[in-house]
Amino acid sequence: MASSQFLIFAVVIAIVLIFRFRRILAGGPVSKNRIIIVTVSYFAISMLTVFSSFQVGVSIWYIFAYAGVLIGSTYFSHKFVGNTIKIWKAEDGKTHAKGGSIPYIIWIVGLVSRFALGYVFIGPDYFMTAYGTQKTLDTFAIQVTFVVDLIMMLGVGALSGRNIQLIHKLKNFKTEP
Repeated sequence: MASSQFLIFAVVIAIVLIFRFRRILAGGPVSKNRIIIVTVSYFAISMLTVFSSFQVGVSIWYIFAYAGVLIGSTYFSHKFVGNTIKIWKAEDGKTHAKGGSIPYIIWIVGLVSRFALGYVFIGPDYFMTAYGTQKTLDTFAIQVTFVVDLIMMLGVGALSGRNIQLIHKLKNFKTEP
């Protein structure tokens, strides 16, 4: 039963990610509110998966490393992703945007790695019981979890920086004559 729950969850996440990634590559309508909601959603998903690591033996002191990677990747993504984002006014009158796909790839790799890691080290019921589980991982598993969590923080920070840059470009696009 737990394995089928994990499989269903993985399929739903994969479908959502594929449709979202397709929209990033091909372009789609954007608005400030939509960007903020999507960013908060990615951030919440990432925090739930990363902070479950503290339940299985990762030291709480690593939170400073997580925060440093998150802030640093947000800053660098904001600085460097700007030229890859294209904004235009479509025939339907809405503002559309595309580009900046590298942060999504990093985030997807981190998310898939994190769920695979949980499945391997904790078991098939990882997603349903990670919070409140009393299982403690061995040293190797904790180190691998820490590295994968850093990739996850790098990805969500890069996504946040990309979306901050998109909001800035959207604001400047609307104020141009």
